[in-house]
Amino acid sequence: MQWLELTIRTEQISIEAVANKLVELGAGGVAIQEHDDFVRAQKEGLGDLFPDQDDMQDKRAEIRGYFPVSFLGSPQETQLRNFLRQLPAFGLAAGELTIKQVNEDEWENAWKNYWHPVPVGEKLLIVPAWYEQVREENRLQLLIDPGAAFGTGTHETTQLCLAFLEKYLHSGETVLDLGCGSGILSLAAKLLGAGRVLGVDHDELAVQASRENARLNGLSVEYLQADLFQESTWDRLWRGDLILANLTADILLSLQPYLPKVLHVKSKLILSGIITERLNEVLDAFLAAGYQEVEQAIAGQWAALCLEARDE
Repeated sequence: MQWLELTIRTEQISIEAVANKLVELGAGGVAIQEHDDFVRAQKEGLGDLFPDQDDMQDKRAEIRGYFPVSFLGSPQETQLRNFLRQLPAFGLAAGELTIKQVNEDEWENAWKNYWHPVPVGEKLLIVPAWYEQVREENRLQLLIDPGAAFGTGTHETTQLCLAFLEKYLHSGETVLDLGCGSGILSLAAKLLGAGRVLGVDHDELAVQASRENARLNGLSVEYLQADLFQESTWDRLWRGDLILANLTADILLSLQPYLPKVLHVKSKLILSGIITERLNEVLDAFLAAGYQEVEQAIAGQWAALCLEARDE
């Protein structure tokens, strides 16, 4: 049986939207390859981990998704092509789509060829679970199998969160990861010395992927499948010293009224997934709700905030 490998070439600002669309349309696997990953690896002396170095020199970003051959000529293909054309209307970069066939015995693991160890911040190295052992003594290695594309640590939003996590997490602190995806942030928190850690996601597959990644790393982290837009969910959570929320501007604004239930005075709140054009909107909303700004950071078209709770 033949499968299709869809490759979308675009700019980094569009990566998350395109990857999410591929998952929504039923992709059996999604891989993201960014030029910045190669640049970071070169600086860290890990450039040899990228076998196609010549190809990486001028790439912006490539997102690959794998579909049955029946995708060709289907309403889903039309929907994807229309979606890619409409991206500029939302302030994102358009995507160029190419399609090729791959054999059944190739498609399930083909996307793994495009994901390599990624150095993050000063202390971490995100390593694919299937990768051969990487000799890197100066970094803590976090093994990740993203499952159905819930996150591989390469996107700027995740990078910003991890950098803040390294900077503001104190040993033994309690951490909540809201919208945990593949578990990268919650597991990194535990690896960096956190005490009790809980990840929450509405998607059952995300929670399963997070639990599997915790097992791969031998880390004790709790995961809960729950809807953060249900008030009863927040009654099941504990107060955290540090809260991670790598979501979107709209979701962060919608969740803001619930957050006091899991914060105490001086709790740190790390928000990411914010397009730079909406940074001030999100910041103003949280300042008006009584938070104090600690720091903000920008990478490409994305921004992150570290805030401190002043009132319960």
